[in-house]
Amino acid sequence: ARSLVGQGMLDEVPDLVEYPVVTSGSFANEFLRLPEEVLTTTMIHHQHFFPVTSDQGKLLPVFLAVLNTEPEQPELIARNMERVLTARLRDAQFFYQSDRQQPLAGHQKRLDTVLFHKKIGTYLQKSERVADRAASIAATVFQAPQAEAFAREAGQLCKADLATDMVRELTELQGTIGGIYAREDGRPEEVWKAI
Repeated sequence: ARSLVGQGMLDEVPDLVEYPVVTSGSFANEFLRLPEEVLTTTMIHHQHFFPVTSDQGKLLPVFLAVLNTEPEQPELIARNMERVLTARLRDAQFFYQSDRQQPLAGHQKRLDTVLFHKKIGTYLQKSERVADRAASIAATVFQAPQAEAFAREAGQLCKADLATDMVRELTELQGTIGGIYAREDGRPEEVWKAI
C-alpha cells in the first residue's frame, strides 16, 4: 500500500494518534469496478484509511485503519468504519455513473458557465487558449507536427472535468479523473495521458 498512500499520509497518521492500534475492514467487490484512483482517494484523503493491494499490485476490497486506542469491541469499530466507507463509495459510484452518461467533451460545454477570471473569461475560453498554445508548442518548440492535434485536443479537454460531479465531490481528482474519462471515451493515449 506504500505506493498508493505516499509518504504524506505515512507522516501524517502517526501525528494523529497517541496509542496507535491497527484494525482492518472490507468493502463490497462491486466497488472495485470504479477507477482505482477514486477508491484510493476516498479511502486515503477522506477517511485516512490505508488501501491494501495484492502482491501483483491489484487493489483488494480491504483497508487498514489506525485507531488511537485499543477498542473494547474492535469488530464493532471495524463494522462502523466499513459503513462510513461504503456510504462514501456509493456516492462516488453514483457520481461516476452520472458523469459517464456523456463523454468528457460533453462536460466541457458547461465550462462556459464557470468564470475563470472576470477580466479574461470562463474556463471554456481558458481551455481554448490552452489548446491553441499547446498545439503551437508541439509544432514549433518540439517540432512535432504529428503531435499538434493531440496537444490541441488535450488542451481543449484539460479542464472539462471541473464540470463533473466527481470533481465537485472529490476535488483531489481534478485532472486525474479527466484523463480517466478521456481514456474510457477511447481518446488516444497521447491525449488522455496529457490530460
